[in-house]
Amino acid sequence: MNTPQAGVEPLKSQNIMIGGHRTSMRLEPSMWDALEDIGRREGLTVNRLCTQIKERIEEQARRRGISPEEADVTLTSAVRVFIASYYRRACTEDGHVRAGHGGSDPFLGTPFELPPSSDETEGGTGSAGLSTEPGFSAPPAKCAVDGSYAEV
Repeated sequence: MNTPQAGVEPLKSQNIMIGGHRTSMRLEPSMWDALEDIGRREGLTVNRLCTQIKERIEEQARRRGISPEEADVTLTSAVRVFIASYYRRACTEDGHVRAGHGGSDPFLGTPFELPPSSDETEGGTGSAGLSTEPGFSAPPAKCAVDGSYAEV
């Protein structure tokens, strides 16, 4: 998996093959990275994964009794929803704790994480307004499954 870049990058257009037909799709670079990571994990090319997403969109429309052409869902939107859903399904409480979630700064490890400002690096406060003095620890994270607490 690629490391998140600092800040959100502009959309990147990339050509893909959907069912043997060339088309282009515009996604954020982090979405392209996630799509490639998912494809690698599942043993699928990005083209095949996108083709399967499109096939699912069309089948869902048919099952709702509308033609796929009338479905108000774009492939780009469906890909973003698929990526978020894929990773959400893989989330566990332990994984959230290991990632530092629940420690008052949801932006850690994301493209929205801010580097410490000069006053923060001199023993001030971190990006969430929490002390960065030695000995400070984040508040404990409560496990949604059994109610226990784990230090972050």
